[in-house]
Amino acid sequence: MRSTVIPINPRGQGRTWPKTTYRRQMVKRFRKKPKGSRHRRVYGQRWAVESAFSRHKRRLGSALGGRSEASREREGHLRVLTHNLMLLAAHK
Repeated sequence: MRSTVIPINPRGQGRTWPKTTYRRQMVKRFRKKPKGSRHRRVYGQRWAVESAFSRHKRRLGSALGGRSEASREREGHLRVLTHNLMLLAAHK
């Protein structure tokens, strides 16, 4: 007679120390609240920024068309303004 064993999922067992060197350094350096700060951690909301960049690239494209530095800067400012207006229009 064969028995079935359901494995325990280790993801729900709490936090573990990162295995790679640089991840360990980031956790060690950024886990505590800086003095005089209202926020809990310095490095905790990167996922929100990354998702905003991803959404911006999907909707407006990832390449700038300007050739000079000044025209690329103008286009970047216009893209950010357009993105913000699109977010405001979606909330109405």
